[in-house]
Amino acid sequence: MASFKFASLVTESIPVSAALGVDANNKLDSNDNGKAVKLGTAQNYVLCATGDDIEGTLIGVEAHTVNDGFSFGSVKEDGIVEVEVAAAEVGTIAVGDFVVSGIPVARNTAGNLMVIAGAGADYKWRVIQHITGTGVSGDKMLIKRV
Repeated sequence: MASFKFASLVTESIPVSAALGVDANNKLDSNDNGKAVKLGTAQNYVLCATGDDIEGTLIGVEAHTVNDGFSFGSVKEDGIVEVEVAAAEVGTIAVGDFVVSGIPVARNTAGNLMVIAGAGADYKWRVIQHITGTGVSGDKMLIKRV
């Protein structure tokens, strides 16, 4: 009998084009792909901080800029996303548990979308599969927006 596993697909949702970064001096780049983002105050998306609701994930950054120097790219606001359990997580995150942004990898530094246990206030993401381990720090999982 064949096995089935969930997978993250860019084609499962329609990405949103957006200005990226806090301002023109704090642009996001391709090293930030896959990280958690939230809506900023200047019609833009910025990287999430620890405990923030995950509004989407950055999936692409273009070479040109918009809005007087902001970087420009695409954000995936739903679907299935691969994440890593942050070092700040003190417990075990089980399949079915909700997560929020963990301590993020620094801007312009390659790294995974980090999560910790917690139910977002407005945007809820639930663990649907452990890829590695049992849901402790460093383990990889798939989450889905519900």
